[in-house]
Amino acid sequence: MLPKIQRVKMPENIFPTKWQTVIFRNYGLVSLDKIAKVLSCDEQTVLQEAKRLGLQGVEYDKNWEVRGYITLIRNNWFLLCYEQLLELLGITEETLAFYLEKEDFLSVKLGDFKPECERVQYTPLTKDEAEKTMLIADMVRSYMRLDRAKPFDFFTQKATNTAAAECSGKRIVHGYLSPCGDVFTKNSEEYLSDALLREYARQGVNGVWLHGMLSTLSPYPFDEAFSAGYQERRAEMKRLIARLKEHGIKLYLYINEPRALPMQKLGKYASLIGRTENGYAALCFEQKAVQEYLYNAVKDLLTEVDGLGGIITITMSENLTHCNYRPRTNCPVCKNIPPERSAAAVNNVIQKAIEDSGSKAELIANLWGWSSFMEWTEEQTLRGVELLDKNISVMCVSEYDLEIEKGGIKGRIIDYSISNPGPSEITKKTLQKASDLGHKVYAKIQINNSWECSAVPYLPVFDLLYEHLQKLTKISVNDYMLTWTLGGYPSPMLGMVAEYAQAPQAFSLEGWYQKTYGQNSQAVREAVQCFCDGFREYPFSIDSLYYSPKTLGCANLWSLAAEEKTSLMVCYAFDDYETWTKPYPIEVYLSQYEKLLKKWEAGYKLLDENIQD
Repeated sequence: MLPKIQRVKMPENIFPTKWQTVIFRNYGLVSLDKIAKVLSCDEQTVLQEAKRLGLQGVEYDKNWEVRGYITLIRNNWFLLCYEQLLELLGITEETLAFYLEKEDFLSVKLGDFKPECERVQYTPLTKDEAEKTMLIADMVRSYMRLDRAKPFDFFTQKATNTAAAECSGKRIVHGYLSPCGDVFTKNSEEYLSDALLREYARQGVNGVWLHGMLSTLSPYPFDEAFSAGYQERRAEMKRLIARLKEHGIKLYLYINEPRALPMQKLGKYASLIGRTENGYAALCFEQKAVQEYLYNAVKDLLTEVDGLGGIITITMSENLTHCNYRPRTNCPVCKNIPPERSAAAVNNVIQKAIEDSGSKAELIANLWGWSSFMEWTEEQTLRGVELLDKNISVMCVSEYDLEIEKGGIKGRIIDYSISNPGPSEITKKTLQKASDLGHKVYAKIQINNSWECSAVPYLPVFDLLYEHLQKLTKISVNDYMLTWTLGGYPSPMLGMVAEYAQAPQAFSLEGWYQKTYGQNSQAVREAVQCFCDGFREYPFSIDSLYYSPKTLGCANLWSLAAEEKTSLMVCYAFDDYETWTKPYPIEVYLSQYEKLLKKWEAGYKLLDENIQD
């Protein structure tokens, strides 16, 4: 089901014609025949007009269509109507709907609507349009670099096997290049190459997590079309598990179950309908048939697929799953059931299935959303932990609900942060409760980068990470989920966590700098202290994280005219700066960045002046 079409003010067109924008944004990324089809012209015309725009020499790279389709969707969301977008991508409406729903909530990040776009069609340029195009082409050619590295050319070199660093604890990351949708229809070597796995092993990573959807990995009785090809997906999963094993790494599936279905698809299963919203229905988890499905799907998968490291669950989230996945359910059965009971029940059914399958896989219950964000009280969070099977491991976002103050403005952490090391008080209480009850405990932290600044592979703020690890050690945490979908670059920060985990009390930060940077260790450390001091000034808020332009950088398409639109999550930052600076007054917001940049400039200067080759 595609997002509804909505009329909004369209972006300013910087080219003389809109069809030129289509060519400029897609030339080299999409095959000539598809661009020509979209514009109702022939391929030779596309070639000629691309040259006229200054794009000669740009080579087509099919990787963009195969692996970079999210960028293509984003580039054309405000440009092409649905019909032309599907032509450009070469996919069906069903496939696009799948991408928007399953690729880490892409539809939410695009605004949950499709801008109304007129059909774009090629027409020959007028004399005036041709003259304006010449000026643009001169500018394009002045910036064009054809000798740069090829897209997607990450970790492609041959690799030798390297065992993971021997030390206690789990260190689980999301692969730097890993997709989020129907992962196991793809060859895992494309996103988890042996060269990348070797680097992970060298940096002490011993777990990689990927999104999994049970309806595509096990028989799905409510709509058999969903599970078509599940055996092939399992075969790919087995191949990946075997490849990971060579590097001392285990695979963890991150699942959000049982997923809702479009109401019209339930048919004879209409009696299972629970909470309903936006044309979708949850399968009410109080129904025995739904519990049996979840149990059978997990048990069948783990009976056949051996060697899985574990399953990581999320039971309160953006996805409609059980009827209490968010506050105020309209399910008549579940409306009087506490949400902590529903969330714990999902985990307990999965744990029973794992045990009955004979698998040694670990179940890690991610308690994201077991919080005030979903209107839970502290008592409900702790009671939910009490309801969990004692063999389930418990994981909390370390810094969730941490109190902060920047520039005199008080706030709290939502989601995760590198600039504000945890753990928070509620995380301490929850993990202590879980430990007292006999659960193994994990902290979900973010290293390398976050939405605070996701445009770089990692931020060298080692001292902030060290501070965070020390605080977690005090509450007896030594197992970590180190990244969400951001942060999977195999940086020295991963190595620091592994070395620290080996012997927290004996770990020396100064020694680590010396070991990692040798003769440059002192200069690096002094520079990093500047970076850390500056990053502490970051004006953190959930609105700034998700709606400001810092993540997009030069990819953000500003307009000189008023845009009259609200910024969209990590995809489009418009000129409604009040949206992405709140709760900070603009003067405070800018002042905090000035403090940050001043410190970072000092750090860069130290590196420039003192690093020895």
